[in-house]
Amino acid sequence: MKVNHVETIVAIAEAGSLRAAARSIQKSQPALTKTLKQAEEELGAKIFTRAARGVEPTEIGRRIIARARMISAEFRKLDEEIRQTRGDGSGSLHVTVSPLAAVRIVPKVIDRFRRQFPNVHLQIAGGHPPTALAILRSGETDLVIGPTPDKGERAGLAIRNLLKTPLVIIAGRGSRYAEATRLAELGAAEWIMIGPRKRSFGIASDFAAAGLAVPKPIVTSDSIMSLLAMIEESDRLCSFPALMLEEIAPRWNIVALPLADHIEPVQIGLMSLADRPLTPAALAFADLAVNRARHLVALER
Repeated sequence: MKVNHVETIVAIAEAGSLRAAARSIQKSQPALTKTLKQAEEELGAKIFTRAARGVEPTEIGRRIIARARMISAEFRKLDEEIRQTRGDGSGSLHVTVSPLAAVRIVPKVIDRFRRQFPNVHLQIAGGHPPTALAILRSGETDLVIGPTPDKGERAGLAIRNLLKTPLVIIAGRGSRYAEATRLAELGAAEWIMIGPRKRSFGIASDFAAAGLAVPKPIVTSDSIMSLLAMIEESDRLCSFPALMLEEIAPRWNIVALPLADHIEPVQIGLMSLADRPLTPAALAFADLAVNRARHLVALER
């Protein structure tokens, strides 16, 4: 596939129609249609079909689009790396972060990063593995800071361990569970979980080790504000990074349960693709994140 084929496929996929795609890349619709036809002939596959409004990808077209997006991202990163190496600090950097990283790591990193790369557009998005790792592998994000994945999900990843955060279980101050000291007392509770539903439940192993049934969360959320609002005036529970408690305690009617049972801490790491070189801007952000994590660890000692 040629560069213009990649550009055309990605533009159509994102715009949803040939007309809108032509406008987005400033080409005429006949020229765009011709380029798409050339790409389909070269690949020997139909990428898009007509839909009620615009076009939609075929089954094989979805695979082609995913690859085209990765190729497009690599072209963009190559251009940015060259410009940044030459001293032109422009470009973009996409970072996906867990709530803990968003609250305790990223704010201080941004200040220092902006001084080094004032012209790089920084996009911070929230997310957890495995969803965050899927968009990392697709090229939609450059770095992920959050809980490190299990060994079976680490293929192709470069992982730098940043810090371990103890986990606590939080509840509203008026909750009937607020004074609970053992996991066995929490069997009837409704649970909320940070992150996507397909993410493994953070304290599942602790319940299993105690010979207890593993709770099934009734709600999952990437939004900490929504999650805390659902907890503070109810009997719902949530496992929560202890390193975030000092940030939320003054603002929310939330307490950590005084549990005597052991709960395994969570390893927070910085993840990138092992076979995809980082741009100077991404390398700088990663180093700043590592230094910030070291500072947090030192404060906790």
